[in-house]
Amino acid sequence: MIHSLYLNHGLNWMLNKALSQHVCIFTLHRPAGPHGLNGVDLEMLEALLQLLTRHGCQFISIDELLTSGNSLNPAKNYICFTVDDGYEDQTELLIPLLLKYHAKPTLFVITDLIEGESLPWDAQITTTVLSTRHNSLDAAQLGVPGEKWLSLTDRRYIRRYLSLHAKRLEKNARQTFVAALKETLCADTPINSQHFTPTNWERLRELEQQGLTVGSHTCSHSPLATLTREDIGEELERSKRILHAQLSRPSRVFCYPVGMNEDFDLRGIEAVKDAGFIGALTSEPGYFISETAAKKPFTIPRLSLPASLNTAVRYTSWLEKLRSHQ
Repeated sequence: MIHSLYLNHGLNWMLNKALSQHVCIFTLHRPAGPHGLNGVDLEMLEALLQLLTRHGCQFISIDELLTSGNSLNPAKNYICFTVDDGYEDQTELLIPLLLKYHAKPTLFVITDLIEGESLPWDAQITTTVLSTRHNSLDAAQLGVPGEKWLSLTDRRYIRRYLSLHAKRLEKNARQTFVAALKETLCADTPINSQHFTPTNWERLRELEQQGLTVGSHTCSHSPLATLTREDIGEELERSKRILHAQLSRPSRVFCYPVGMNEDFDLRGIEAVKDAGFIGALTSEPGYFISETAAKKPFTIPRLSLPASLNTAVRYTSWLEKLRSHQ
């Protein structure tokens, strides 16, 4: 009953007419698994997709959304799904489930990851922390602010803590930090990266034929604010070139690495424009609002997919959109 109220067409139409079209763009990362990260519950996701389909919600790709302008139908409750990174479990589990319900997903890939060059810096931190036999870390020795010694009991927390520090470093300093962390924690222990296997171009081409769109998440997943203007341009140009060489119809939308406001700046926005993209996605929470997106297409917010079905349905509802507007 509550789902029928949340997804009521008439109430959604009135909100869209009164406050400009609101669209929920969900962002997903890894499915739940042994990778040590918070993952998407596939049963919950399928239940959500079934509910949205049953209530007549309209799935739309991010490219369609950004090129629709004012032609979106206010009577429709549009839902958009995006997935970030490009790991094998995403293309074997998440994407096929989204395609099963014709959800028009877009996967934003880290091209160095797909090319097999290296794991992204944040994945290297995660695999190092999960692989170590140490119980504590002399963080001060590595230049990490805060407490000198960090307990490694809660490894998810430590991974996030170290990643938050690393993402703010400029490129060379970040590379140095990751190398030093590996030497400190895993000098005598093999780093286990088996749960961080990338997908491959052949699989992406198969999924593209089934309805997937693939877009750029840069080459290295480095926050643009930490790169020089020259490095930003090179990352954008090279990732775009690789995507066009490997795929038939790459997305014209860009996805900022990490994606919070502090992770990109005006230099990055201008570089994305100069690279020929029509818009860009952030990780800042919020709804796509037609009037705002028309003025600021390079800072489009998204919502992380909640763990709870009721919360996920509420995020797509007229009620939550109304609350967010206040």
